[in-house]
Amino acid sequence: MAHGMGAQKDMGLSFYAEAFASGGLAAFVFDYRSFGGSDGEPRQWVSPSRHVQDWHAAVQYVRTQLSGSVDSSRLCLWGTSFAGGHVLAVARDTPGITAIVSQVPHLDARAATLMSIKKRGIPKALLSLALGAADAIGSRLGLPPLYLPLVGPERSLAFMQLSEFETKEYFSKHPSVYQGGWQNKARAALVWELFAHKYSPIRSVPDLSCPIQFVAATEDVLCPVDQVLKAVRLAKHGVLLSRQCTHFELYRGKLFEGLVAEQVAFLRQHTGLAKAAAADMAPEGVSDAAGFQDQDR
Repeated sequence: MAHGMGAQKDMGLSFYAEAFASGGLAAFVFDYRSFGGSDGEPRQWVSPSRHVQDWHAAVQYVRTQLSGSVDSSRLCLWGTSFAGGHVLAVARDTPGITAIVSQVPHLDARAATLMSIKKRGIPKALLSLALGAADAIGSRLGLPPLYLPLVGPERSLAFMQLSEFETKEYFSKHPSVYQGGWQNKARAALVWELFAHKYSPIRSVPDLSCPIQFVAATEDVLCPVDQVLKAVRLAKHGVLLSRQCTHFELYRGKLFEGLVAEQVAFLRQHTGLAKAAAADMAPEGVSDAAGFQDQDR
């Protein structure tokens, strides 16, 4: 499990992890390099390519270092927002993934770029691209990083341009003290990376054979619901959970409680935990079609 753009595990992921653990699912939550409890300099470096590398490292760690304490043969990926796209890209290159939960995911670079231009206006969109290119070049030359705000109002240079209500929801899941000294900023190089490499995890969806639970927020201005619906149509085994809310309302309250219960049920179904529990409750001597049977037979 990992968080979205510029976020870290102490921003609400523990509630999901605790719900999964209560449902019999071992949860491994990590921070990307340069965020939270992870090391790495410069800090606050949001990068799809680096994030995907970190996801692969986390999967490898679970499968090798934790295989003695968890059943790593039934490995599921859970990601939200930016990471909702990462899990799709990672699963494409990782054999043996059992199931995926992709919550309010970033899916398409072109759609994100068009939305950015609409919110910022052309002059500021071009300025942010220029700053991103300058930061990307500067990092190769050993220059200090350039930063842009992560969250800000519309027509600003912020990566996420939110209304007053959305901004309140965004910060409502934050801790009073941040691990690793988090600040409301990210390296400007992200703008250039998204523009130059057209990071679009939706391209991975048709190649995935495992079941995928997509979560959409109908009022989402960051990861539009139409892109999620498109991903569901492209998926071989995709299902949709839709909630009438904005992007950041899913991390707390009644919306969270109902949503996470459905996610737990989905993961238990596809890891076999639900069937095993049903078999344990069956009358003695009764077997099911999948081969659960009385041990005396």
